[in-house]
Amino acid sequence: MVGLVVALFLQGCLVDRKERGAPVDPWLLSQLQSGVSTKGDILRVLGVPSRKTVMQDREAWVYDYNLEETWVLFLGLYNEKRKTLYQRGVTVLFTDDLLYDYVFME
Repeated sequence: MVGLVVALFLQGCLVDRKERGAPVDPWLLSQLQSGVSTKGDILRVLGVPSRKTVMQDREAWVYDYNLEETWVLFLGLYNEKRKTLYQRGVTVLFTDDLLYDYVFME
């Protein structure tokens, strides 16, 4: 009987959602102009990028956003399942210190 009570007590479920990064509003990107907008303009409008890299021989700033859901099950044993619900990003390419182009990533 005690075993049954302990088993019932240990059962449960936990759901956690985590956001990483921030979604980029396409309207904000439309305010930027290729060959005119500077890195300072990009920082002011979009904020600090998730990471910086090189693409197509150009400096690139990547703005990532994803939403993850984690399920943890306690049924006498521990079981965890992760699922990415939403993933999107924008890569901003530069020529020298000016905006060259941007690309949405899904």
